[in-house]
Amino acid sequence: MIRITVSDTGIGIPKEEIPYLFKKFSRGKDVSRLHVGGTGLGLYVGKAIAETHHGQVWVESDGAGMGSRFIIEIPVEHMG
Repeated sequence: MIRITVSDTGIGIPKEEIPYLFKKFSRGKDVSRLHVGGTGLGLYVGKAIAETHHGQVWVESDGAGMGSRFIIEIPVEHMG
């Protein structure tokens, strides 16, 4: 199993938004106020790629102001 974790100390993700993050065109409620660009497709596409390789992707956050961790796991036997 290969695991990649990307973490930050940024604004965090409110727990009520986590179930929607990987849906097509999903964007956090604060992105327009914070002037964050994007289409809401990046996490959706990333999850689809991971699942195509029999992997998974998820997010962990302790809430607003606490940063976030995005984790991708892909079984080695499905690489290449």
